[in-house]
Amino acid sequence: MVDRVQQFLHGQSIYLAHVVSLVAPGRDVPVFRADQLEPQQLDGWKGEDFRLLIDEGRRQIDRQQSDLENIRGRAQWLFTVGAAALAALGGGYVSTHPASGAAVLWLAGMVLLVYGVGGAAAILTVKADFKVIHAAVLSTSTPPVDQALASSYSRMMSTGENTVATRLTVFRQAVVFSLIGGYLSLLAVLVAG
Repeated sequence: MVDRVQQFLHGQSIYLAHVVSLVAPGRDVPVFRADQLEPQQLDGWKGEDFRLLIDEGRRQIDRQQSDLENIRGRAQWLFTVGAAALAALGGGYVSTHPASGAAVLWLAGMVLLVYGVGGAAAILTVKADFKVIHAAVLSTSTPPVDQALASSYSRMMSTGENTVATRLTVFRQAVVFSLIGGYLSLLAVLVAG
């Protein structure tokens, strides 16, 4: 039970770091350590084996980039809908001239909705960490270059995997915060009306 609470709090701290990075840019945001595979030594590998690993590394990077773009597309949708919900629920509540009883419920809902929309905005704007092969650095390698390139690919994949897994988790949390906040704010508007 204690372990689950620690995991929950760790996840919330990562979410909060992403949201805070909207107003405090320039810092690296923490990520979950989702990919825990360690690359092995490539001793005994031959030329064709290196090329196979390089091809697989390129495919994995392409998939990581595609996954990130899919998550960003969904986050863009959530941000747009969440911003519209904030405006509608804020205006709807104020226009009802509510009693103070519903104010606490409305305020709690709006805070959660803003927090959820902030998570979606963070997915769209916070720098995603990926490692790539820099051609100038590769040009300094001594032959056989395939071996150096394959070794680089095997070491750098976990960074992108962790980034994608973290962004997917942040998106899921943003949806949950937005839904709960939207429902609480809507309930307050209906009670006040």
